[in-house]
Amino acid sequence: MSCPLICQAIKQLGDQELDRLLGAVIAEQKRRGKKLGVSDENSRKRKVEAIAVSLTQGKLNAVRAAFKAAVTPSRIARQFGISQSDVRKALAGDASKR
Repeated sequence: MSCPLICQAIKQLGDQELDRLLGAVIAEQKRRGKKLGVSDENSRKRKVEAIAVSLTQGKLNAVRAAFKAAVTPSRIARQFGISQSDVRKALAGDASKR
């Protein structure tokens, strides 16, 4: 399969499908023992990418907005159907931007 065909196929994916594909690629690279090509100085970016695998940008924004509106992390997790760990990661990623 040539790259133009692959690129066309990837363009057809929705955000969630693309996030799942990225997660699968990262998991396979780890399984094969390959480095992900990210240096230590980019560790924050790597954490944000890991969060993005499980949450779309829209969900990340909604989680952060809910927290700013004084909704507790456990309630955010229940409302969005995600783990409390993902909520904490999303909020940690937001705090590092400040």
